[in-house]
Amino acid sequence: MRALGLLVVLFLSNHLLAQSLADSVIQRFAKDEHKIDSCLQIAASIQNKDYPNCIRLCDEVISLAQKSNDQHSKADATFLKGLTSYFAGEYDQTLNYYLSAIKQFESANEPIGKAKVLNELGIFYRRQQQDSLSLVSFKEAYILSEKAGDKGVMGTAINNQGILAQDHAEHAKAIDYFLKAQGIYVEVKDSIGVSYTLDYASVSHAAMGNYQLAIELQLKSLDIRLRYKDTNAASLSLYSLAEYELLQKNTKASEQYLLECVSITERIKYKDLTADCYKKLADLYAKNGQAQKAYEYHVKYSTLNEEIFNEKRSKQINELQTKYETNKRIQQIALLTKDNELKESRTRIILIVFLGLLLVLGLSAFAYFNFLKSKKQKEIDDAIIVEKELRSKSIIEAEEKERLRIARDLHDGVAQTMTAAKMQLEHFMDSVEEDNKMNSSLQNAFDLIKDAANEVRAVSHSMVPNALLKSGLVAAVRDFVQRMGTNKTHINLIIHGLNDRLNENVETVVFRVLQELVNNINKHAEATEITIQLVKEQQELSIMVEDNGKGFDIKTLGEKAGIGLKNIESRVEYLNGQVHFDSSIGNGTTVMIDIPLENS
Repeated sequence: MRALGLLVVLFLSNHLLAQSLADSVIQRFAKDEHKIDSCLQIAASIQNKDYPNCIRLCDEVISLAQKSNDQHSKADATFLKGLTSYFAGEYDQTLNYYLSAIKQFESANEPIGKAKVLNELGIFYRRQQQDSLSLVSFKEAYILSEKAGDKGVMGTAINNQGILAQDHAEHAKAIDYFLKAQGIYVEVKDSIGVSYTLDYASVSHAAMGNYQLAIELQLKSLDIRLRYKDTNAASLSLYSLAEYELLQKNTKASEQYLLECVSITERIKYKDLTADCYKKLADLYAKNGQAQKAYEYHVKYSTLNEEIFNEKRSKQINELQTKYETNKRIQQIALLTKDNELKESRTRIILIVFLGLLLVLGLSAFAYFNFLKSKKQKEIDDAIIVEKELRSKSIIEAEEKERLRIARDLHDGVAQTMTAAKMQLEHFMDSVEEDNKMNSSLQNAFDLIKDAANEVRAVSHSMVPNALLKSGLVAAVRDFVQRMGTNKTHINLIIHGLNDRLNENVETVVFRVLQELVNNINKHAEATEITIQLVKEQQELSIMVEDNGKGFDIKTLGEKAGIGLKNIESRVEYLNGQVHFDSSIGNGTTVMIDIPLENS
């Protein structure tokens, strides 16, 4: 079976040439309104070839977009930084850029942009072997693109789910996904997309032992790729066909496909795949007793493999040299600039000193007066802040204590009394079994007391969940989601980075906020799906609660904010956090919360 994931990486012949090109584009469009688009185009063209310059161009776009309030271009540039970091192996940066891009596309109200990022985020999670997060990302990308009517992004999301199923050897399921994606690509006339679904489906059929069907599908894929001159992909199809024929012991057919593959890869300088073909041919000839040909292709393989290794090493050396020369040039410019500034400043020093001496006495007195005034005002402001924090803390702590007291009273008092009454009724019912009429009335009373006792326990548990006290926030939220999910409302829960318990106050406040948000959705939103994300990154906890309900006009939030929303804002403010509501009528609601964890 061919090795999945062979990628064609075409490098620029000279890193400095790419940097010069980027600089010239920025200068050329310095006063042109199309500068942002031009920088993005250049950055996209070098995203997997020149990491430093691509990032530099993206930062230039972000800076310009912020000045012009161009949210779309800012999100595009952040997304491109994530793709570039992924190619460069900077995986921590990749995740940060993807998550930022998602928020930016949401702020710009661009669901398709968000869906595209989610497709790439799913691929990233798949590489990190976080398949559950990967599947959630692909599914959300499909839902968003389906609502927006973008068939191309829908096809990509479905195809990605098929690849994920293929990773788990769920080949029948994977084939279903590929067929569905293929239908969408046919509908939008994306022939290249069709060729890839045929390719992936052939791999699954081969894994299931359906070699003849796998060959037929791969031949169809090859035909499309040759027709559209997608030579890189065509060479991969030929290599796959050679492997399938070899698995059926059709060595002659396998040899023919390998030779055809070599004729393409040598022409397009696809050295990695050429080396694989040489090795495969050498092994094939050796097994057939053709020692001379086996030797010739083994020599070709060894020579090319060494050449590939030397090129990679040379590229690394060139990159290091370029970085060294760039840093050296920057240092020289900085020293020269500093020297010029020193020379210019000498002519001004005498005049500045003279004028300064005249102003010192007056300014000193004025500054001292202002210092005393500002110091006093700062003390007053600090006292007000401390008092406000203490008041908020006291209110929240008192509320939690009261909740705990009521929960205990319900559990230890009312619930126990009702349980005792239930036991007495059971005993009495046993003694009047012969009187059916009385027994029926007692049964109704017994059922009412039983239901009331269960509801009292449920209310007690909701006020102070045992899972929060014993096991922490993650366990409490999972228990809460399990209890709140219904046939009408499905709740998705995504937790990342919360491996250790947080500060007790933080856990309690975050749980209450989530509880309030979900209750509000159930009461007012008429939603069928809720997604809760808890992501801990270094010293910050990010929370996102998203629903597909009826939404509301965000402009009326201040006018109609009820007690529930005010409670959420005050609790988040108590933790020095920030909360942001994003909603529009008919498009659901998203609540984003950021809480610092320095003191957790």
